[in-house]
Amino acid sequence: MPVHLVSAFVSKNQLVLGQLATDCKSNEITAIPKLLAMLELAGATVTIDAMGWQRQIAGQKADYILTVKENQPTLYEKVKGLLDEAILEGFKGMPHGYFEQHDDGHGRIEKRRVWVSNDIVKWLGGELLNQWPGLASVAVVESTR
Repeated sequence: MPVHLVSAFVSKNQLVLGQLATDCKSNEITAIPKLLAMLELAGATVTIDAMGWQRQIAGQKADYILTVKENQPTLYEKVKGLLDEAILEGFKGMPHGYFEQHDDGHGRIEKRRVWVSNDIVKWLGGELLNQWPGLASVAVVESTR
C-alpha cells in the first residue's frame, strides 16, 4: 500500500516543520489534526487543501485558509452561488477587496483575479455559520490562461 506524507511547511522560510506518514490518501484526514496538534500555531496562518477541510481540523488557535469544494456540498453551493452572483453584479452592496495579477512566461499568459469579502453573515445565513463558527470571510480566485 502506498504511503502518503502530510507535511507542515513554512513557505516563507522553505522549511518543513513536521511530517506524518499515512497508509492511504483517506487517512490524511486523521493525520492532519495530529500534525497540527504537534505544532504551536498561535498567531500563524494555516492553509489546507479541500480534502483537509473538516470542522474538527480548524479548531486550533490559528487563522485558517481552507479551500471549499464539493466535499462540503451545502457550504460549497451557497458560497459558489453567492460569489458567482456577486461577480456578475460587480459586488454591488457587498464590501469586498480585489486583487489582479498578470504573468507571462513559459509560453503562456496568465491572469488571476481575486475577490474577498468578510461581509458574510447576512449572505450565508445563521445555519451555515453555526456549522462553521470561525468562518470570517470568503474569497474566489479566477485564473485564465
